Amino acid sequence: MRKKKKLSALLLTFVLALSAFLAGCSGSDSESASGESGDVTLRILVWNNNPEGTKLEGEIFKEFEKENPGIKVKQVYAPYDKFNDKFLTMSAGGDQPDLVWLQPSAFGQFVGKDVLMDLSDKEINEDEYMPNVLSLGQVDGKQYALIRDASAFMLGYNKDMFDAAGLEYPKDDWTWDDFLATAQKLTVEKNGKTVQFGMENFYTNELLVENGGGFVSQDGKEVIVDSPESIEAIKFGADLINKYHVQPTTAQSQGLSNMFLAGQAAMKMMGPWDWSDTAKNANFKWDVVPLPAGKAGNVAAASYLPIGIGSKTKHPEEAYKLLEFLTTGKGQDLQVDTISAVPVVKRNADKIESMANAPENAKALSTILAEGRTVMNAPYIPEYAEIMSKIQPVIDNINLNGSKDAEKHLKEIADQIRKEYGLK
Repeated sequence: MRKKKKLSALLLTFVLALSAFLAGCSGSDSESASGESGDVTLRILVWNNNPEGTKLEGEIFKEFEKENPGIKVKQVYAPYDKFNDKFLTMSAGGDQPDLVWLQPSAFGQFVGKDVLMDLSDKEINEDEYMPNVLSLGQVDGKQYALIRDASAFMLGYNKDMFDAAGLEYPKDDWTWDDFLATAQKLTVEKNGKTVQFGMENFYTNELLVENGGGFVSQDGKEVIVDSPESIEAIKFGADLINKYHVQPTTAQSQGLSNMFLAGQAAMKMMGPWDWSDTAKNANFKWDVVPLPAGKAGNVAAASYLPIGIGSKTKHPEEAYKLLEFLTTGKGQDLQVDTISAVPVVKRNADKIESMANAPENAKALSTILAEGRTVMNAPYIPEYAEIMSKIQPVIDNINLNGSKDAEKHLKEIADQIRKEYGLK
């Protein structure tokens, strides 16, 4: 009996071990990623985590799954301010997602760390894209990403406020001087307190591009934040707040997430991603116009979403199928109405004007993109995100305290960056 029990125990151990071995063999990469035998699940790392956004993105992925039986798509989330670190950590830990949304400021860093697949050997038809689009995914002549949507900030304005002030609506070719004069007339004070601002926000990056300035030159070799054009742009932004008082200080805007919609600001920078919310919540007539031109003329800082493939993906062919679908395929046709994302392919160039909730002057954005007037504003060098993190606090301080010593502080930080990073 003792021998039989021992033999039975040995047989049971063998069977269990064999079962575990077979289960491990059948759990191939494709099955382990999806939980379904024969299916491949592609994970794409995104920073959009609001329920509505996730749902709408998911509708596009479902269409891809219909066209590609056996391939599933799963969204993986990381907060925007921790996104780059998350991707690098996942990559280093052997848990790299198959595809990843890319923040332009970190693009060069990712390429330098070899965490993105080189797509240069793929057959990519440049003629399908609108001007300047394909180059937004290139570093040193190599293609590391394709672009899903590309747009630019415009200026939204409250028509009712313009009408009440007896002002003409802004024109597509207006200038900084035109804008300032308008903003001053739209700023209203009562009993020593500003109850209506001419402008809610004006981002430094857009001011720099419009005036031909920037933090670092496009080739990444020269610090230009202390150039005359950059100094003028940064001073202008600070003066809107502290000298002309047409834009609120940080304290004045405290606790107010959208002064434009609340009827407390006549103008606001916005992109197509804001149109739906504005149309839904504004209780006034509104429209958009290109940002006013500085010394660089009628150009606009490009706002775009590159998507790359992780260099360690176990499903490179399937990942590229999804990337193509999103950037040149059916995803480009779906995203206009599904997520209000501006397409990058020529065949859909005219769809911007018919997007859901598009304002009357949406054609102005179509013109900017069709004429290739967008400017890439983040040079793809590995150190750019670090450089930004050093310069931005200086600009924040200028905005807080006024532009009196702006030139001095900008030259100091520029020389520091040149010394630390060996730039001109």
